[in-house]
Amino acid sequence: MPPLSQLTSSFERPFRAWFVLACGFALVTTSKVSADDDLFKKEIAPLLQRRCLSCHNDDQSKSALSLSTPTDLGKAGYLDVNDVDTSYLLEVVTPQNGKADMPKDGEPLSSDEIRMLRKWIESGAKWPQSLTLEPLAVSDRDWWSLRPLLSQQHLLMPGNASLNPVDHFVEAKLAQQELTAIEQADPRTLIRRLTYDLTGLPPTPDEVKAFLKASDNNSETAWDAAVDRLLDSTAFGEKWAQHWLDVARYAETHGYDKDKPRENAWPYRDYVIRSFNDDKAYSRFVQEQIAGDALFPNDSDGVLGLGFLAAGPWDFIGHWEVGEGKLDGRIAKHLDRDEMASAVFNVFMSTTVQCAQCHHHKFDPIRMEDYYRLHAVFAAVDRADRVYQGLPPEKQRRKDELIAQISELKQEQDRLTTSIRREVAAKASGIDRRIAELTEKYGSGTGLKPQYGYHSQISQVADETKWVQLDLGQRRGIEEVRIIPAYDQFNDIGAGFGFPVRYRVEAANDAEFQQGVRLLFDASNQDQPNPRTQTIVVS
Repeated sequence: MPPLSQLTSSFERPFRAWFVLACGFALVTTSKVSADDDLFKKEIAPLLQRRCLSCHNDDQSKSALSLSTPTDLGKAGYLDVNDVDTSYLLEVVTPQNGKADMPKDGEPLSSDEIRMLRKWIESGAKWPQSLTLEPLAVSDRDWWSLRPLLSQQHLLMPGNASLNPVDHFVEAKLAQQELTAIEQADPRTLIRRLTYDLTGLPPTPDEVKAFLKASDNNSETAWDAAVDRLLDSTAFGEKWAQHWLDVARYAETHGYDKDKPRENAWPYRDYVIRSFNDDKAYSRFVQEQIAGDALFPNDSDGVLGLGFLAAGPWDFIGHWEVGEGKLDGRIAKHLDRDEMASAVFNVFMSTTVQCAQCHHHKFDPIRMEDYYRLHAVFAAVDRADRVYQGLPPEKQRRKDELIAQISELKQEQDRLTTSIRREVAAKASGIDRRIAELTEKYGSGTGLKPQYGYHSQISQVADETKWVQLDLGQRRGIEEVRIIPAYDQFNDIGAGFGFPVRYRVEAANDAEFQQGVRLLFDASNQDQPNPRTQTIVVS
């Protein structure tokens, strides 16, 4: 908020400032406009975007100030081109005792930046009307995570060439803290740690004995041999693939409320395990999982790797039961493509992107346009089962033979089925015609026809009392009351449709009704079985 001295004419000042700005635009010469435009575009606009627009824009105009257009700035009343020193914009950015009111959560503007801002106001605060400013996606892109990797040779500890490069950094940190490393573990501990680290399993007793024996002769050779043996084992890929599968959101069910199983998810899991065990190049590993079908169409791994895109959660109801014909289905489709695009960026770029579907990303250099360009890459991608083609050659041949045998048997089955159906149809045609004639003449023979009985109003609770009153019109003598259950074929409900679990039958004439009723039948003490089509007689 401005100081009290600036609020003496709160209604007059914004109008006066805008009037001065408008006059300033009207009175400049053509050459002056060109020079001032260059000043704004090259110096002032980048300054406002870099230091001000994150808080003062069309979407977020703190202190009722937006710096998106000259109109927004003029309405705020923060400038006076006839008296630069009274311009409130300069006041809030000029440090007092080393601190300025704005930017609120950042470093104050430098003296050069303030000088440039003053120069712009003195020249008439020219701003091309067609130019609208938007906040940068990221105001400071000089983050450690966005810098290129650099060599760290200067950090290596001198005088110990035998150390692993990683150990140099450990030694450097220990030295900085004036600490020393503990002595190396004994061979039995080392083989257990190594085996657990590389395979996730403990070493067998024979493996421990073999390592201890080899270490007695030459510890370095024994260690190298143990490392090579464990790296060559299939358990290595099974152990380390789990970490990648976690990153890839892999699961063998869809997630969401109907967590249906994915019976054909395992080929991608096995592909990842095999890639680790084959020491596949990471660049190839990445390409196969993002665009393997396009880059390697003749390689089975080019298809299997695409399981990465479909490994995440999938809304079965939204996609399958609702479908894109309804809004919920279209939303599910969008979220599914968002999940794919987000996974690619999160995993392979270590960068979040999903927030940019609604606004320019606040913490990464990603704009909404970037997000929807990426979204369009996956717009035509859908999920479905595919024929697995990743078998070894000998197993693939066996599979092809089995498929051929199954095809022959199905053809024979179809031939026999067709022949039998024709024979049955020929012999039964007369019978079907006779049944139709009798049914039309005498009905179905059961004596039952679909009818709707009395249906009370539906209640939210089962124990709410419902009643039906039958008025005979005059006093009559009754020997018995017959209750006939309804028979309804709607949704195959059938006999006894809607029959109450507990009920009473009462009678009264007009005179007695005011004083009480006579209980004829009571079935309200406990639940009664459904009578189906059996008539209940009350005498």
